Amino acid sequence: GLIQIQTIEEFRQEAVKNVLIALFRDLRGIVTACSGRRTYGLFFDWIYPEFTPIMERAAQVWFDTPAVTTPLLKFAMEFVNNKSQRLTFDSSSPNGILLFREMSKLLVAYGSNILNMTVTEEAYEKKFKGIWVSLCILTRTMGGNFVNFGVFALYGDKALDDALHITLRMALSVPLAELQAFPKLSKAYYTLLEILFRCHVTTIV
Repeated sequence: GLIQIQTIEEFRQEAVKNVLIALFRDLRGIVTACSGRRTYGLFFDWIYPEFTPIMERAAQVWFDTPAVTTPLLKFAMEFVNNKSQRLTFDSSSPNGILLFREMSKLLVAYGSNILNMTVTEEAYEKKFKGIWVSLCILTRTMGGNFVNFGVFALYGDKALDDALHITLRMALSVPLAELQAFPKLSKAYYTLLEILFRCHVTTIV
């Protein structure tokens, strides 16, 4: 399976690409259907920690291929969507923190690569669409009320700082003209800034 693939060259094969596209589309459909706490918990226990590394690896290897990254990032965006309070874990459960760590790894893997990619045409499809979804992912994790963010500073965990740093870099890399031209991107940009300044101003300062 995908977990056993060792080299970047193998993971970059066309057959792997097609499997990843289908996988992330299917996973998005499944997690969208998890309408309550119980079904979401079952899905989380199934996917973590055995299969979540595939997300980070796919973002690292296929960052320049929207056919892969768009379904990947959209799945992640739905994965952290706390609709109907389905991401309400037990008070003793670390799952909220574990989920945030996985999203941090994903954002860093995608963002650190996409920021270095120069695009001369179809900039929205090739670059800014992925940035838009990345901003939505961080917004949903920051505003979903399923993570105790104080834990990261308490234990010296860099996941929060890394996620904030790379996502703000992605946001600030978008030219003003592009921001104004695409309403979804603009909304994600300002929504993220609003929630950061409302809830996490000490972290970003």
